[in-house]
Amino acid sequence: MQDRPRPYQGFRSQSSSSGYTPYGSQARGSTYPAGSSEMRGTTSSGDSTNASQARSSVYPTGSNEMRGTDVIAEYLFKEKVPYILGYAGHGAIGLLDGLYKKTDRIRHISPRIEQAGGFMADVYYRLTGQPLAVYTSTGPGPMNMMISVANAFYDCSAFFVITGQVPTTQFNTGALQDDYRYHGDMSSMFAPIVKKSWRIRKVEDLVKALPDAFTMMRTGRPGPVHFDMPYDLYMRTAPVSAPDPHASPINWRTTVADETVEKALSLLTSAQRPLILAGGGVRVARAYEELKALAEQLEIPVYTSFMGKSALPFDHRLNLGVAGVWGEYPATEAARSADVILAIGARFNDLHTGSWIPGYVYNIPPTRLIQVDIDPEEIGRNYPVEMGIVGDAKAFLAQAARIARAKGNRLSYGSPWHKEIEGWRADWRNFCEPFERSSEVPIEPRRMMADMNKISPPDTVMVDDVGNCQVWSEQYWKPQTPGLHITAGGFAAMGFGVAGVLGARLARPNSPCVTLCGDGSFMMMPHVIATAVEYNLPAVWVLQNNYAIGTIRDLQRVYHDGREIGTSFVNESTGKLWNPDFPKMAEAMGGRGIRIEHPDQFGDAYREAIRANVPTLIEVVINRDTSMPVVGTWQMPPIPEVQPTFGKRKIR
Repeated sequence: MQDRPRPYQGFRSQSSSSGYTPYGSQARGSTYPAGSSEMRGTTSSGDSTNASQARSSVYPTGSNEMRGTDVIAEYLFKEKVPYILGYAGHGAIGLLDGLYKKTDRIRHISPRIEQAGGFMADVYYRLTGQPLAVYTSTGPGPMNMMISVANAFYDCSAFFVITGQVPTTQFNTGALQDDYRYHGDMSSMFAPIVKKSWRIRKVEDLVKALPDAFTMMRTGRPGPVHFDMPYDLYMRTAPVSAPDPHASPINWRTTVADETVEKALSLLTSAQRPLILAGGGVRVARAYEELKALAEQLEIPVYTSFMGKSALPFDHRLNLGVAGVWGEYPATEAARSADVILAIGARFNDLHTGSWIPGYVYNIPPTRLIQVDIDPEEIGRNYPVEMGIVGDAKAFLAQAARIARAKGNRLSYGSPWHKEIEGWRADWRNFCEPFERSSEVPIEPRRMMADMNKISPPDTVMVDDVGNCQVWSEQYWKPQTPGLHITAGGFAAMGFGVAGVLGARLARPNSPCVTLCGDGSFMMMPHVIATAVEYNLPAVWVLQNNYAIGTIRDLQRVYHDGREIGTSFVNESTGKLWNPDFPKMAEAMGGRGIRIEHPDQFGDAYREAIRANVPTLIEVVINRDTSMPVVGTWQMPPIPEVQPTFGKRKIR
C-alpha cells in the first residue's frame, strides 16, 4: 500500500523548512522564553516521504539503525523518568516492546483505565516536579485520557502523553480507529488542553521533538505535551541515536528590576491593612520557603486561594487560611477589608472572589492590587491593578525578601490590623469547635475532619477529590507541611483524588497518602483499589457517603427552590436511598473496607488505616443534610447570588 501523507499536509506551514508548525492556537509570547517555539497548539513534524527526503541535518545520526520505540525508551531513561503509565492496545504494543528491556529502570504501571494513569501522573508531578510518561493506544484510549490531560493543563501540572495513531501507510483509509473523518486527528483534539502537540510522521522526528517537549513541559507555566504517534513508527528504524536532554535550558526564572520590587514593597508596607495572597502559582513554583521568608520579614498576614492551600503550614501565626465562597472566615473578612494586596500567582476565579461581586470577598477598588504572575494574560484579567509584574513566583518572592531585609521593611506585629484579624480568628474558632465535638448520627463532617487533623502525621499527603468532600477539605483540613495538599481547582474533574492518590504514593512512598472523596466520585474510579493492590501502593480512601452528588443537589436546593432531580442515589423500585456496599467492593479487589456509622468509631479506624500497609477504604456515613458554611458567595447568573451563612457582605 502506498504512503498516504497528504491529509496531514494541510496543517503545515509552507514557509517552514523544519516542519515544526503551530496549529490553531495563539502564542503566549512573553510567558515563555524566546526561541523555544512555545506555541500552544499542534505541530506537524514532516510528512511520510521517502527516507532521503525525511532525513535532515537537524537530526543527529548514529552508526546504527534504531527503532522509534527504542529512541523513546532510551530518551525516557536519559530524562530519569521513573514510571510510565498506560493501558495497552494494538496501537501501543510497539512502544511497550521498546520498554521491555528497561523495566528495571522505568517501572511500568497499568491502571484499569487511561484516565486514571493521567491523574496519577498529574499528582506525581505536583509533588515532585518530575514529569512522568503516559501512553494510550488509538481511538478510545486517547479520548479516555483527555479528561486527565485537561485537568493537569488547567492546574499547571505536567506529564508527557503519547497516543497511538494508525500506520503512516493507512492515513485516511478508515482503518481501525483511524480518525480520518472531516480531516480530524488526535493532535487537533488535544491542542486546546496541552502546551503543544507534535504529529510524529517519521522516526527521525523524535530526535528533535523529545528534548523540545520535555523542555517545554517544565518551562514557564508547566503543562502537558502530546505526541500523536503512528504505531508503525515504533517498529520502523532510522540511522539515528537517542537524543540527549537539553543541557543548558534557558533561564526563565529571571528577576524583575529591583526598583519595581522596591516600589511594590513600599506600597505594601505603607498600607494600614496589607495582605499577601498566595495563589496556585506559589505551589507550582515550590516557593514555600521564599513566601515564608517574605511574610515573616514584613510581618504581613498571608491568605491563599484554594489552589494555594498549604503554601504555609496551617498553624503559622501569619496564615489566615483560604478565602472564597467556601473559604475560611478570617481570610475572607481580611480580604474584603484590606487596603493593599500583594497577589502571587493567583487567577482570581469566581469561587475565590465571590463571582467578582463587590463586598463578598473583595472590594477592588478601593483595595489596591499588586499582581505578580508568570503569565501576562492573567494580570488585570478580572481586577484592575495598581501594579502588574510579570515574573516567576519563586524568583520574585526571593528577590522581595532580599530587598525587604536590606531596607528593613516591616509591619509592626501587634498592630491594630493584627488585633482585628485575631478577633476574626476567634469568631471562626467559636463557630467551628462545637461541630468538631459533635456526636450526632449520621456523622457531622466537621467532627470527622477534626479527628483526621488530630491523627494525621505531619507528612500526610491529602489529595482531594471534587465535590462537597473537596469543600470540607478546603475549610477544615489543616496541612502541617507546605505543598502536601493537592486539589483540582480549574477543570475540577471528579475521580482526580480517587486515582491521583496512587500518584502521591509513588511520589511519597514513606508518607501516608489519603484522599477525601465522595460516593459519587469514588464510583467513577472504584477500580483504583485493584491497581493499588496489584502494584503494592497502599493508600487510604476516606469516602463520605451522603447518597448524593452532594454539591449539585445543594445547588438545586438553594437556587431552584429544592427541586431535586438526578442528584440523589435512590433505588427506583423501593424509593429508598441506595449505594453499593463499598467495603465489600474494596475487599473483593484485595483491599480492606470499613463502614463507619458513629463518630466515635472513626478515629481508631483512620489511625489503623494510615499505619497499615494495605489499601484501605473507610466509608463514613455522613449527615446528607448538613450544608456547607458559606463565607463569601457564588452566583450562577441570572439567579441572584447566595448570601453568606457566616459573616456578611461588606462594601467599602
